[in-house]
Amino acid sequence: MSLFLFTRPAAMDVLLLALTTILAVTSGQKCDDAYYNRLGPGYSYAYIGTPPTERFPTVSSLLECAGIALQRQSEFFTYNNASRVCKNYSPKDIMTVVSTNDNNETSFYRYSRWIKTYALSMGAGSKIYESLWAVGSPSTWNVDKCNGIYCPNFSRHPLLDLWEHLPIDEVKLVIYKNQTAVVTLIFDGRNSTMDNWFLHKNLKSSPWNDLSSTPIFFGQGVASSAYRFSISNEGNCETSSGWLQIIEFELHCTYAQLVRFPAIQYSDASSRVIWYDGFGIADSMAIFISLKP
Repeated sequence: MSLFLFTRPAAMDVLLLALTTILAVTSGQKCDDAYYNRLGPGYSYAYIGTPPTERFPTVSSLLECAGIALQRQSEFFTYNNASRVCKNYSPKDIMTVVSTNDNNETSFYRYSRWIKTYALSMGAGSKIYESLWAVGSPSTWNVDKCNGIYCPNFSRHPLLDLWEHLPIDEVKLVIYKNQTAVVTLIFDGRNSTMDNWFLHKNLKSSPWNDLSSTPIFFGQGVASSAYRFSISNEGNCETSSGWLQIIEFELHCTYAQLVRFPAIQYSDASSRVIWYDGFGIADSMAIFISLKP
């Protein structure tokens, strides 16, 4: 049974939706059918690791707090009915979802057709596995500073930590080059977990025409693996082929002996490529989820 009650919105949610829509339109911001949806009862947000030093304002109402969130383009916020403290979080804050016994506190997240849950640019030495699954302290993820001209551009949505309790419909993995999507993969996300959504049997669409039912390795990797979100066939360094591989550190094959990591290699053709013969190189990735109405 889901921990969330995704039923007809309460009166407060309707007012919140109306307010955020009106504010978006009158302020000239692009709305994209986005609004704030209530997080499940009994849940709130907390920082992963050491919280930053900041002071949250006291406001007159939930609607004012929502207006501040919209103005700041916050992805999530919390309002306390008793203290009237309004906590708007920056997208740069690394957050998680926690249980709370404070019945006065209500939390919200920005809902849209596709909710971006994870994003990372390549080349800055960031650790995908640790940052995606929230393993260890964020200070060890290498997602907070640039390495020369390479910057992580990292974001991680707290909803990732509630994956199995969300009514997820689809999952989308997008690979970008020069801020343009070059690969879009859509998966059936129903009854999925963080560990099993990236499977061949769940794939609904891709840019390649030869992802048939023949054995294909789909893998997210483990902590000790260099590969993330790999779609490939087995083979040696000269014959190994595939469609996508995100590599976290150097391997012995020539095509994996790169200068900057992590790195995204993908087939820029309509079918698989022999990695040894050449491939496309992307510069960022993002994972999105869509929720059932």
